[in-house]
Amino acid sequence: MIRHAVRMLAVMYCVCGQPAYSNYESQAVTPPLSFSQFCIQYPEDCQRHDDRRIRDFRSSVQRWRELAQINSTVNFGIAPKDLPAGRRDAEWRIFPDEGNCGDYAVTKRHLLLRSGWPSSALLLAEVIIRATGEHHLVLLVREGKAVLVLDNLSPVVTPLVDVLDRYILVRSESGTEPQRWIREVAAF
Repeated sequence: MIRHAVRMLAVMYCVCGQPAYSNYESQAVTPPLSFSQFCIQYPEDCQRHDDRRIRDFRSSVQRWRELAQINSTVNFGIAPKDLPAGRRDAEWRIFPDEGNCGDYAVTKRHLLLRSGWPSSALLLAEVIIRATGEHHLVLLVREGKAVLVLDNLSPVVTPLVDVLDRYILVRSESGTEPQRWIREVAAF
């Protein structure tokens, strides 16, 4: 009963709360419904987190290793499970036994936030897989001037420029406010 009420509130927020596209506010768009539901279930993961990483020359190598380790751990720690036919949105969960791309992406983001990464560097992004037309969720990570993709479909962390031939970027978190999504992904 409560779960149904929460879903209805999330739907009302998404449908009534803001336009799907606006020229104002850096082309703000409605976040995925699954994201809104996720924020109700995991509010701490949807708040702004400041950078708590150690900053020195050696730490940049450690950060790259950390990204690779978390990407690998999550990719192998969650068994893939397709959504039922006709169902595009699902509930995102942190470290389920089995899950879809949303579960992988939010789990990676959760672990990186707990490791001290700032929320402004960890952006969930919706993409379309060019080969299939399927919507897919990945985690974009800004490290210095590089933008990297952590994806359950790839065993390695990949620069964003190297996946643009496979993906069409649809929308992502804004980087300034974790609960705000924007259309212009490249702007962060």
